[in-house]
Amino acid sequence: MGAARLFFSLLLFLISIVVGAFCVKIWMKHNSAQKHLHQNLPSGVSASLKYGDIRTTAIFLFLANNLVTTVASNIAMMIVQDIFKIIPPALLRRFKIPLPDSTATLPHQAVAMLFSTICFIVAAAFHTKFVFVRSGTVDVHQGGAALPTSAIQATLDQLGILLRYRDVSYIRASAELPWPAVFFAVGATVATFVGWFKSRRAPLSLPAAEESVTESVEVVEKSSELGEKLYV
Repeated sequence: MGAARLFFSLLLFLISIVVGAFCVKIWMKHNSAQKHLHQNLPSGVSASLKYGDIRTTAIFLFLANNLVTTVASNIAMMIVQDIFKIIPPALLRRFKIPLPDSTATLPHQAVAMLFSTICFIVAAAFHTKFVFVRSGTVDVHQGGAALPTSAIQATLDQLGILLRYRDVSYIRASAELPWPAVFFAVGATVATFVGWFKSRRAPLSLPAAEESVTESVEVVEKSSELGEKLYV
């Protein structure tokens, strides 16, 4: 199952990089949109974009994404090291660095993948729901009096500021891309658990093999003793 784990881990790592970039972009674009809005408002009018909910879910998605990416990348590096020996084992032994073994640590890999995948699915689910259900708001004031959003709608349209999250391309992408990553995360988790169970079953055949060897030795010894008696 090493090839399957490597395949799922690498694809998960690649997609997760893009997901993390979109989460960061949500924060950066909000700050730049707020700045441009202030610069283009009529005199005496102030406005504040309220994207707090989507920014909060983006933070949790970013953290969960980084967690599952870290686990997957470490698994991939151990498998690659086992296969290609990129770092010579002699060099690792010289500096007293433990040799990475992708098989010996399968239980830890399985638990880490399961935990990080669950966190990632929960964060992606909340973020996706917020993106496709909710919208941002704008607090508009003039001289201490609150104004409706329609008072600056022309300015919002001119700057291309959209309030519905699903209408903003990069926010929508941040909700759609995590699900292919979830698929690969689940695949990596399943492959890791299967590899773990196979590695647990493999040693079970050793005692049987030892018993058969012992029985063979005993048969040979008895045969030799019988031969000696007949010879005498």
